[in-house]
Amino acid sequence: MEEQAAAEALRQAAAFGDIQIRITESTRQMLATLAALPAFQERSYDIADRILKAVHAGNPEYLNLSLTDGAGRVTASSLLARGTDLSLRPHVRQAFLSGRFSTGEYIIGLVQSEPSFSYSLPILDKSGRPSGTINTLYKLSSYSAVFETFKLDPDSFLGIVDRNGIRLYFYPPKETNPVGGPVKKSVWEKIQAGPESGSFLDHSSDGTVQFYGYKKLRLEGEPEPYITVVYATPRDRILRVSRAITRRNLLAMAAAALLALGLAWILSEVLFGRRLSRIGAAVNRIRGGDLTARVGLNGDSSDLGNIASALDDMAEAIQRRDAEQAEEARRLGSLLKEKELLIKEIHHRVKNNLQMTLSLIRLQEGACAEGEESSFKSLESRIASMSMVHEMLYSSENLTDIDLCGYSGRLVELLEASYLERGGMRVSLDCEAIRCSLETAIPYGLILAELVTNAFKHASGRDSASVSVALRRENGVARLSVSDNGPGLPPDFDPSKSRGLGLQLVLALSAQLKGSLTWASDGGARFRVDFPI
Repeated sequence: MEEQAAAEALRQAAAFGDIQIRITESTRQMLATLAALPAFQERSYDIADRILKAVHAGNPEYLNLSLTDGAGRVTASSLLARGTDLSLRPHVRQAFLSGRFSTGEYIIGLVQSEPSFSYSLPILDKSGRPSGTINTLYKLSSYSAVFETFKLDPDSFLGIVDRNGIRLYFYPPKETNPVGGPVKKSVWEKIQAGPESGSFLDHSSDGTVQFYGYKKLRLEGEPEPYITVVYATPRDRILRVSRAITRRNLLAMAAAALLALGLAWILSEVLFGRRLSRIGAAVNRIRGGDLTARVGLNGDSSDLGNIASALDDMAEAIQRRDAEQAEEARRLGSLLKEKELLIKEIHHRVKNNLQMTLSLIRLQEGACAEGEESSFKSLESRIASMSMVHEMLYSSENLTDIDLCGYSGRLVELLEASYLERGGMRVSLDCEAIRCSLETAIPYGLILAELVTNAFKHASGRDSASVSVALRRENGVARLSVSDNGPGLPPDFDPSKSRGLGLQLVLALSAQLKGSLTWASDGGARFRVDFPI
């Protein structure tokens, strides 16, 4: 029973950890989308100010969004004044040092002095070095709206701590476990010494013996976890359940022994026949699954009467146990449904954030100079491809993977409507159903958008212009092919030396998928990306 309790604590910690991973990934995608906007790349601080304020207004769970220069000073923000020095903030300093998306720790925001958790993403110059950062603070009070819809077992608790063992969240709240305070020393030492996830037995801050389950969360490329999710449940509660089960088992064994003893004393069908028939009928009904069956020889103090009474007690104990198991199954099913709804809501929010950013880009596109429109359309297609992945996930019953064939069809239709306003081009898609994770679908969608956009640009304007897209799987490898009947590729073509961002992005994303990009010029340009699936 104790092993089952430890395993349940570990499962709960892993489930709540998955929700925290979605929050972090949603934040990273929001910052990455903002960092790719021309206003942030070109340091148009007034425009960046307006964009940050608009995004902040639609995401109240964040305390502030800010943009810094290479010295860590604020140049644009939804709330902070320009010139505010953030260079000593851990998340900003780590983003400059690592050149990657980074997190900080428990922090008191400069705005409103509210406890928060920090995130930072470096903005890289053409040489790949950080030239500034884009940052945000997640309000710790926002965890309440995310987690307090879950019904925890009595006296159990959920905790989230940063890399220093400081509480970011504790539910249900207790005065002995305040947010911003350190977790119990012995608990923190066991978590630090343990593997990526595990369970152990220890006293909580109020002295209760608890089974602890934990899961450490790490960013890619980082050696240390940035957050640890902890779930604990009281040991006494598990022991009470164990003792109750033991009592029921002893009762069942005693009833079986009494039944065997009674049968051994059967002397004749005349003396015991009627009562034995009732006992036999009740046993047959119970064997057939009818746990409401009772012998009903109340007041009979003979041996058969005692046997009948023991059998009735046993049937009642089994019926009660089955009812408890059914209630537990219903509770676990309800909890799973709540978690699925929450994950769908997070995908929905990510999709809405991307759609809002796309709208802002289209507003700026309307005011762009002639010749810049194609750059905006490329950026629109990239953001739209990521948004479509999240839309398909929250609209699906399956929250863990996505069908690349259906995704390809919807994305090609979207690109065709955006680029081929005048028509006159045949676009064909030939694919088979291939399912993959979110981590594979997003770079795949960006690659497909870039190759199809490139084919539209070079095949358009010709008689009988056509673009073909194919997706097949062979021996565990997915093969994406995009071809057109345009003028083809120059003899010395090399996408790594291309002046455009699109094909360089395809090369980088193919490597991210652990795949390869090949090309040929045979009656038009032909590109093929192979990656393991």
